[in-house]
Amino acid sequence: MDGQITITEFLKSKIELREVDDFTSFLNNQGKSQYRQIGDVIKKSYEQNKDEPTERMIDRITNYVSIYVLEQSRKYSEYLREQSKL
Repeated sequence: MDGQITITEFLKSKIELREVDDFTSFLNNQGKSQYRQIGDVIKKSYEQNKDEPTERMIDRITNYVSIYVLEQSRKYSEYLREQSKL
């Protein structure tokens, strides 16, 4: 409708004004930097799969990182939903 904004537009303006965290800030505000969190995921996966053939180990690490990103994206979506209610 004319004169109304979508929830996406509303949240985008909040992010630009830094009233709501962008994705990177959201990750960095979880007690560890984004870089450190990803490193921890890779390290854990490597330790669990280091005896596997290289190609399989790379596949497993990729899978662990993919799951991490999906989980963080889900948490960020929940965070944005909560912020849109304020």
